[in-house]
Amino acid sequence: MAAHLYSPYVAADETKVADAVELFRETQHPLSVSTLERLCRKAGVPLVRHGRANYASWTEMLKVHAAWVDSREAAGR
Repeated sequence: MAAHLYSPYVAADETKVADAVELFRETQHPLSVSTLERLCRKAGVPLVRHGRANYASWTEMLKVHAAWVDSREAAGR
């Protein structure tokens, strides 16, 4: 993984969305970068652009992913 950028204007646990997707790929519930970005926007999680990559709070992405998994399991998928 790339080195993290530290800024006083972003979340302390800011992580590249693509890196989070790679970590979620190791679970039984993988998703794409575009899906995670869409879910973050829908949940109101701020996405910060650094260069060509979007970054967001790792803690918030975990919550978004957990809610997504719960909704899929409730729907029987």
